[in-house]
Amino acid sequence: MLVTDRLKDLSGFLHDGFTSILAETAASISANCLAKKGQIAVGVSVNTNHFMTVKNGLLKAFAEPIAISDTTQLWKAEIFQYPGRKIISTSDVTTILKNK
Repeated sequence: MLVTDRLKDLSGFLHDGFTSILAETAASISANCLAKKGQIAVGVSVNTNHFMTVKNGLLKAFAEPIAISDTTQLWKAEIFQYPGRKIISTSDVTTILKNK
């Protein structure tokens, strides 16, 4: 995600909500890749810890599974700022699996 003026708060920094959205997107895409045929993964909880503010650059999200079951998945998503690959936030994202 490219940090643009449209994503910034009144202080000129990236609004923290966008890092949570990016984390949930990465986790949800990954969760749906592991879902069985006929199921869909739906996000139910996001807990984000922010480590630094961002004014510009490119953000990349990486999601890895922490716990996977037949009904629930827990993912850890990390958001990095480029260039420099500085970690700006981590999120725990919980998804549930529902039948389509």
